[in-house]
Amino acid sequence: MAKTSTERMQAKKEREEAARRAAEDSTYPYLKETFSEFLKHEGNYSSVEIALGLAGIEAPLIEDEMGPENFALEDVIAGVDDPFPGAKGAIGRAEIMIDCFIDAAMELANVVQNYKRQEIEARLAELENSEKADRATAMKEAVKLTKILDQLDKQVRRSFPQWKVTGI
Repeated sequence: MAKTSTERMQAKKEREEAARRAAEDSTYPYLKETFSEFLKHEGNYSSVEIALGLAGIEAPLIEDEMGPENFALEDVIAGVDDPFPGAKGAIGRAEIMIDCFIDAAMELANVVQNYKRQEIEARLAELENSEKADRATAMKEAVKLTKILDQLDKQVRRSFPQWKVTGI
């Protein structure tokens, strides 16, 4: 069956996005100081260590120019031709870490949201089936629970500084 115009456009966007992700960062030819050397005098990396430490995660040490392929777990990248397209050295490792942290945060947010929705919906069902609660109190609680579900349906947006430049 022939693809619709929308399907063709979506496929084109996906191809362009894949090509953009695979491209080497346009800043690489202009980077003289290595990223690992830069981190030796950059004080802001301690903020990364603190943020991850609060989550119980030890921040990765970036002391040399080994790229992301040297640190990825073997069973995760097994069978993948180029798991880190365009990423080179310590700066490429940092860029991959950013992408992975964002992906992990999005997935964890989905898991937490699913859990909370399930629990709130269960409380709503209990209210509907409860014969003990007085009607006025049950209605107030149902309104509150519905508002919570509405909030859980919303998306959260966070702004990040641009860290990867491709296609220029």
